[in-house]
Amino acid sequence: MCYKILVAPAVSQAAAISITNAGFENPTTGAGTFQVSAAPNGWSTYGTIDSLNNRVVGVLNPSSTTLYASGAAEGVNVGVVFLGDAGSGVESGLVQTLSATLSLNTRYVLTVAVGNITNDAQAPHNSFNFTGFPGYRVDFLAGGTVIASDNNSLLPSEGQFLTSTVDLSIGASHAQAGQALGIRLVNLDGVNGLEVNFDDLRLDASPIPEPATASLVLGAAALVGASCRRRRRWR
Repeated sequence: MCYKILVAPAVSQAAAISITNAGFENPTTGAGTFQVSAAPNGWSTYGTIDSLNNRVVGVLNPSSTTLYASGAAEGVNVGVVFLGDAGSGVESGLVQTLSATLSLNTRYVLTVAVGNITNDAQAPHNSFNFTGFPGYRVDFLAGGTVIASDNNSLLPSEGQFLTSTVDLSIGASHAQAGQALGIRLVNLDGVNGLEVNFDDLRLDASPIPEPATASLVLGAAALVGASCRRRRRWR
């Protein structure tokens, strides 16, 4: 008797990679207020940030305002990249170097909520016209080098968030293998709008079976099939 042996491919389980302050909840910020004196905990500034020229980063709690119809994408705060000189094209934003390093034979999926802030009639938000969207970019880094990006592929409606996804598979070799991963959140400073908000960052990594392993699995299945065919002919 020949028994059929089902050889199923191994299921790769995605593992979450830690991102410090991924929801921008630190520092704690009161409803309807913002803090833009410094980069949020765990993050550093990228590009030209100068409070004297109204180019700032920080956090905003949009609760109790009309800035976002449904509030933050996650938690209560959102990350802020406000560039008051709209249209200069001098991109700037936030960047973080992670403790994890780039692994070979690994698929990475980075998701980020990208928000298009709208207007609010209440002070102090009524000092700004948030109509329009200046554009964004989400960069995935290794060793400070961009290895994948979402370059402004989404256009959220006024007062809404959309989810940006950067999906990258690393093979058996890569120039930045073993180097620290990083994430960069960029306001492109286009002619329309002043501010881009970011929230709810997630980064997952899952192993990709090496070709040799996949060949062994397929080879074992072929041997089992051949054995069954021979036994049937001998009967």
